[in-house]
Amino acid sequence: MNNSNRTVGVQSNVNLGLRDFMLGTYKYMGAAMAVSALVAYFFGMNVLRDGNGGITEIGALLYSPMAAIGLTIGIVVLFGAVGAKLQTMSISGARIFLFSFASIMGVWLSAIAAFVDPMISVKIFFMAAAMFAGLSLLGYTTKKDLGPIAKVAFMVFFGFVALNLLGMVFPAMAMTGGMGTILSLVGLVAISVITAWETQALKHMYHATVGDPEMAEKYSVYGAASLLLAFINIFSILMNLFGGE
Repeated sequence: MNNSNRTVGVQSNVNLGLRDFMLGTYKYMGAAMAVSALVAYFFGMNVLRDGNGGITEIGALLYSPMAAIGLTIGIVVLFGAVGAKLQTMSISGARIFLFSFASIMGVWLSAIAAFVDPMISVKIFFMAAAMFAGLSLLGYTTKKDLGPIAKVAFMVFFGFVALNLLGMVFPAMAMTGGMGTILSLVGLVAISVITAWETQALKHMYHATVGDPEMAEKYSVYGAASLLLAFINIFSILMNLFGGE
């Protein structure tokens, strides 16, 4: 009986720890999202647009294919480098990574929404937030291992990004009209699966760090950056689908 009570107590502590870990991750993500929003507003109002409502030279550079390619490669390299160094990185170093990344994403957000009706941007933001919340809840509660389907989703999403980049470099290859809509929907499905899987993966990360609060904190920060990127990808695709309303 005592052993049974002890087992229940340990499990309860693990569940409470997981809850605190996930809440901490979403708090980090919320703070990073606020940074992205502030940077996007400042950059969009003061850097991208000139006094006549047109685009500045810096803005034109940001919309160039090379900037998009550089950003895509930079994100992959940055996450790979930080992930490899996470074991030895300090918590403050992980936080610097998160908020630096959030600032970079703010610049990207400004390019996505700078010339869209603010009311449409707000509506799509709440659409993205609701979608993200539902997907994250699915990843947290499901008992099914999402790993195998996530591998396929990653390949599909990378293909989606590659086709978009090719369309920017070679306008004749750009997917427009109905094909563009289909491509965006495929990308949206892929990033949806990835978002749910990332939440599930965070649970596994927490269980791997029980007894090591410092490592759990670093995984929480790193996970917040991954979830922020997933949210911004969802927002970006929804803007592409509905931003022209």
